[in-house]
Amino acid sequence: MAELPVNQLLTVAQAIAIIDATPVAPRIERVRIEQACGRRLAADILADRDDPPFDKSLMDGYAVCADDSTTLRIVGDIPAGTSATRAVAEGEAMSIMTGAPLPPGADAVVPIEQTVRDGQSVLLKMHPKAGQSIARRGSDCAVGTVVLRRGDLLGPAQIAVAASAGAAILDVFTLPKVAILSTGDEIVPVDRQPGPSQIRNSNSHMLHSLLTRLGCEVRDLGIVPDEPELIRAEMERGMESDVLFVTGGMSMGEYDYVPRLLAEMGVELRISKLRIKPGKPFVFGVRTSANSPQSPDVAPHVHAGLPGESKFVFGLPGNPVSGYVCTLRLASRLLARIGGGEPPSDLAGLKLLTPLAANGPREFYQPAVMDHTGGIQPLNWKGSADIYTLAAANALIIREENAPALAIGATVLAVKMP
Repeated sequence: MAELPVNQLLTVAQAIAIIDATPVAPRIERVRIEQACGRRLAADILADRDDPPFDKSLMDGYAVCADDSTTLRIVGDIPAGTSATRAVAEGEAMSIMTGAPLPPGADAVVPIEQTVRDGQSVLLKMHPKAGQSIARRGSDCAVGTVVLRRGDLLGPAQIAVAASAGAAILDVFTLPKVAILSTGDEIVPVDRQPGPSQIRNSNSHMLHSLLTRLGCEVRDLGIVPDEPELIRAEMERGMESDVLFVTGGMSMGEYDYVPRLLAEMGVELRISKLRIKPGKPFVFGVRTSANSPQSPDVAPHVHAGLPGESKFVFGLPGNPVSGYVCTLRLASRLLARIGGGEPPSDLAGLKLLTPLAANGPREFYQPAVMDHTGGIQPLNWKGSADIYTLAAANALIIREENAPALAIGATVLAVKMP
């Protein structure tokens, strides 16, 4: 079958719309807080008490009555974790540590460096004002406040908030489970010396790292040669996971079997080939248990899924930069929703530090370096196998189809590389 002209291929925007409209069914599990970092919350967390739970000192120093005399009698000591046994009256002070509850009667704290102690008396070198160096009860967060919301990504700061709210056990969305399969007679494992016409398998390792950073549990199925039945069997095994990534075998060559095999396996191919550079031979498919093959040829360990459950397949070009771009720009959107989040929308407008030539008929993702000033430097990209330029980049400039040449200082859209 002849290949379609570029102007008849789906655009990136159309592909995004198809992927975003594909239903997913995120799963929920309950984990201890120690295992929750990197997950998304499946339920709101509410503050179970005021924070701080009492008026507390923000300094090591002395709890006093504001506008009192400058020389005060010390009548007690309040370490953190204890409370005063009596009130502070006019002319009195209590030694207090940071984080300790303010004693009754006191309404200010004088930092220790602003005092001079002489036995059981203390001289204040300043006149305190009411509320000085004090955090009032509930001033950070009142009881009943929603402190973390369903869908929030739990990083270190969010884990601290959950702990403060007493959430030792959390309901979180299960991480997407993905499988990676590399195809091709020319591919050898990274620890093997390639033959004259072979290359090492950089794709799987690149994808494993990228998908891990995108919040997935990754299983590498290794390399399968260009033999249809072997490819079919490995893809069936890969579809035990939520999402299967297959690299290579996506184009129009004699040995590009993957799209045909996926269709035979009951996968509905919703995208095949895109108006994108790099990554044109991109495939996205969906298989539900209703259209999964139940042939006796299918190995007995293969799990086709629960009724109505969907499995997803991304077919990526064999060149690693193409696979990287398609995963970051397209597949990541589905993965985010499976993990309980929303598709990323982290495109930034940056100023060009060097001119750009006009773009061709496909949306182009050019490796670049963005700096702290909001500028971006396009790199000299040599093609979809140029992993060395990709490794030097920290962003991808997005060039629209048939975009005109741009001068220094023009604003371009870019996506940050994870």
